[in-house]
Amino acid sequence: MVVEPLRTAIILAHPIAASILIWAFYKQHGWVPKLGFANREDRDAAIRDHESMGNKVALAVLIVIVIAFISNVLRGLIDNNDPSSLLLPGFHGWTGLIGLAMMYLLWRLGRKTSEARDSGEKFASIKQSHEKLSDLVALLVAIHAFLGFLYLLSIL
Repeated sequence: MVVEPLRTAIILAHPIAASILIWAFYKQHGWVPKLGFANREDRDAAIRDHESMGNKVALAVLIVIVIAFISNVLRGLIDNNDPSSLLLPGFHGWTGLIGLAMMYLLWRLGRKTSEARDSGEKFASIKQSHEKLSDLVALLVAIHAFLGFLYLLSIL
């Protein structure tokens, strides 16, 4: 009797955490139009906020993936009495792991941009690579979320 609501809560932990992360990522991704500030101090503060949020989003991606694995372990226990039965990722899971690698690359490009800017080096090409990868990741996040929604429908 108690197992079904618990199972549902376990299953929904990852999609809820992922939805919050997706909101934060798209907020982070859409920050550039805010740069029309009147003074340099406001612009510098916005850049610092963007970098700080980028660090948090990168860490949150890892946390959301850990939640997915924990959810699958617990669901494997409930459904199959075997914690490892659902540990091997399916298509959605593998695309999530690829997304983790892409988010790491995106974060590294952001760090390289910041380091080059702070040291007085030219950083336009690194910044452009960061922006282009961010656009690609934004598109892939939407596709991954849709795949996750379909997967969620299949297991609920």
